[in-house]
Amino acid sequence: MNDNHHPPKIPRPTPAPRVSPPPRESVVGRRWPIVESCGDGTSIVTFVRRSPDAGAVLLFVNRLTDERDLTASEMEPAGDGYWLLSYRMDDDWRASYSFIEHADDDPPPWRRGSGQVQLRALLDGAEADPGNPLATVNKAGRAVSVVELPAAPPQPFAMPPGAARPPRLDLATPDGGVRPVWTHRAGTGNDLPLVVVLDGETWLDCYSLPHMVDAAVSAGALPPLQALFVGSGTREQRWDDVGHAGGVTEFVAGTAVPWARANLDVTGDPARTVVTGQSLGGLSALWLLATHPDVVGAAVAQSASLWSSSPVRELRDAGPVRLHLEVGRQEWLLLPLHRQLRDGLSDASLDLRYVEFNGGHDYACWRGGLLDGLAELLG
Repeated sequence: MNDNHHPPKIPRPTPAPRVSPPPRESVVGRRWPIVESCGDGTSIVTFVRRSPDAGAVLLFVNRLTDERDLTASEMEPAGDGYWLLSYRMDDDWRASYSFIEHADDDPPPWRRGSGQVQLRALLDGAEADPGNPLATVNKAGRAVSVVELPAAPPQPFAMPPGAARPPRLDLATPDGGVRPVWTHRAGTGNDLPLVVVLDGETWLDCYSLPHMVDAAVSAGALPPLQALFVGSGTREQRWDDVGHAGGVTEFVAGTAVPWARANLDVTGDPARTVVTGQSLGGLSALWLLATHPDVVGAAVAQSASLWSSSPVRELRDAGPVRLHLEVGRQEWLLLPLHRQLRDGLSDASLDLRYVEFNGGHDYACWRGGLLDGLAELLG
């Protein structure tokens, strides 16, 4: 396992915009979380948890909660078993969240300086919000709730998990092994655009991306296309395989795309061949575009792990490729790195669309941004 694939844990540079919650009486009998407009482009969002047996409740909101200061995300007891926490956020915010309860008399584990392993164990026991019907799952497949304010980018094609995977195919890898891929054809036609989806298992199992793409094609938001989902294996395999110029990058360029062009009715035009990826997968998408522009000529890279590496020089030399690059405004580690990459490519020959969305390192945001990026590149 490559230690360079562990992101540095730096504290949040400014406190999350927490404000005093309303009285308990004002939250009873209402849909949670409670969103109240301030009339200036911001809203007060009050999260509510009813747990009479809890001695402490932690609200974990994607990239508002600082993993180095978890006590700052503890909810306030409001009496009669109610726990409250309010933030003031811009009206275009979206995030996933969940609750962690502690019922024992001893201090909760997040006050005892729990490390990353302990934090993962805590999150494995986190619970979604029963008062909020808007939900999704995280990458591990656990249910999480979603809060979205009125001006958040629309996600008309978001789907619940549960769709069956397409048939699996195993393609040979350069090291003599095999890697799974899955194919999905959306719409009809010949010489279709090819979309290579990294971390294919996640998008198949947790976010029903084939159904999302089908709905977008049916609505005319995307043209008919052929998707190729590329497996990433275990967490340890993924850490060794993504985020650099080798690994999955070489598999896609040297094996997966040539196989698709030989066996599926897809384009041979790099300009209509798109790779998509998030986090370390987003960095792999950048490296693939930078090092193999003759194979893949467009990419959707979301919240790329630029703390690991940044192929700015290689992208500048790649020629007239096209890139949809996006990052969350709540991602305090990645946001300045993405701005540096954007600025480093400002006078390059590639076609860059750069987006900052109001959210975090979050599939609840990426699932909409992915289709937006594809629409931009294939429209």
